[in-house]
Amino acid sequence: MICPFCSLLCDAENLDAIQCDRRTASLVQFEALRSQKGDLIADCTKEAVQLLRAAKRILVMGRIASVESARAVVAFASKHNATIHCAESGHIFENVLAIQRSGLNSVSLAEARDHSDFFIIVGDESMMAAVPRMPFALSNGRPGQQTALLLGDFSIAATEQWKKVGFDTWSMPCDLSAIPSALAQWSRWSNSTPNKPTHDTSPTNPLFERMARTAYMTVVWSAENLLIDQADLWVERLLQWIASCNEKTRCAALLWTSLDGTFQQVCTWLTGFPGRIKFRDGIPDYDPNRNSYERWIARTPIGKSHESVIVLIDETVASAPFRHPESMPVSDKCQVIELSRQSEKFPTAIAGVEVSANMFRADQTLLAHVSPTHRLGSRTKPVSGWLKALSK
Repeated sequence: MICPFCSLLCDAENLDAIQCDRRTASLVQFEALRSQKGDLIADCTKEAVQLLRAAKRILVMGRIASVESARAVVAFASKHNATIHCAESGHIFENVLAIQRSGLNSVSLAEARDHSDFFIIVGDESMMAAVPRMPFALSNGRPGQQTALLLGDFSIAATEQWKKVGFDTWSMPCDLSAIPSALAQWSRWSNSTPNKPTHDTSPTNPLFERMARTAYMTVVWSAENLLIDQADLWVERLLQWIASCNEKTRCAALLWTSLDGTFQQVCTWLTGFPGRIKFRDGIPDYDPNRNSYERWIARTPIGKSHESVIVLIDETVASAPFRHPESMPVSDKCQVIELSRQSEKFPTAIAGVEVSANMFRADQTLLAHVSPTHRLGSRTKPVSGWLKALSK
């Protein structure tokens, strides 16, 4: 069985035996959604169809976690000449922009686990909360053969998690924004003192020497949890540093994506672009700045809410609520059609929990088929079902 609650997609015969805070919290959240006693509003499909037909501008956004839903979203957007901005975090797309400019020396999770002897983990507590079992996934099962350097803001408990599975673990609290510059400075120091004995007795010197001797280094960060300004420039500088390291040794990036990384993959299959596209007569126009949610809202005229519609989709059980448009000052600008598990009009199935789903793992190299563990509610439909009904 495969757990669908985070992009690691853990596979085990008995998932309930796995100790994972993310899975436990997600199950509690899912049961709370299922037990909600709010009255479902009578069939609103006809009203929503009329709203979409009258709209001059349509934006599709939200959390899309499955291949099936991603295909349905692209087809829906193409038919309605809509704009798509489905990744909740702008930082995910900023990683894409950096990769397009600098290229990517990447590695799969399996290769990193089996061959990498030194990991640089960049992030903070939010990264560990999102993927609590990351240390287990990267461990080769041979204690003492792998080193993990945690750069950022990690707790003692997080450090202990890495030690528990056999990593020689070092933790260095630091400003995330300064990490690419610090790594470049270390490279200059390492290149200026090759194979020279040192009398430096600082506690970190053995770590630096180990970094210099490593045969295969992997740098891991989570786009979803990289909450810094100008993240695309940060990632670009980090990718440039990784590329320079390959002149002397093997160094690769393991870019950890969230569940909505599946949408970017499928959107690229179907359109050639990873998202932030506007369809015109069925032809996708890729403009990552103009087609962002923020720019779309900024161009929406005030007092003509009947002309602009947001189709908000969420087929996940997330640890944090989605950035709901109705919580922002847009009520006088647009109408919202919400497809989610808590929606009273369009209750939507959770991918991999109530309906089967094909989902990409965090490293974007494994496509897993996830079978449902709960029965579908009487009025609950998958995303594809609701979008098909709204397209009539």
